[in-house]
Amino acid sequence: MANAAVLTSLVESRNTEPNVKPIWEQVVTFTIETGGGHAELSHTVPVNGTLREMVIEVGAAAGITGTVDVDFDDNRGVEFDTNATLAEGSETIVTPSGGKVVDGFIIRVDASAAPTSGNWDIVVTCRGD
Repeated sequence: MANAAVLTSLVESRNTEPNVKPIWEQVVTFTIETGGGHAELSHTVPVNGTLREMVIEVGAAAGITGTVDVDFDDNRGVEFDTNATLAEGSETIVTPSGGKVVDGFIIRVDASAAPTSGNWDIVVTCRGD
């Protein structure tokens, strides 16, 4: 199998319940597999609104001391938030100052290496209104 980026959760009720649920949320899981190599993965988030928060959870990677870079690009490929290199087993929350108005955006994950066994999961949760 190959490394993968998969939308694992989607909550969007802004149009049907704007007064009750004005927030959207998308969770994307990036999986680096044994032997998957060092390659950048990306996932396009097709949402129109304001991006308020990105939570990045980097799981454990077997057999390596790995790091991961997570970057965010707007729909034109312009990078708008770059996170420091994150170590395995860490979590960080990024909150763009004042929010970032988006008409779709791209999450890019670049892992330093592949685990020697099992999978290495990086979960990125994005929320906005």
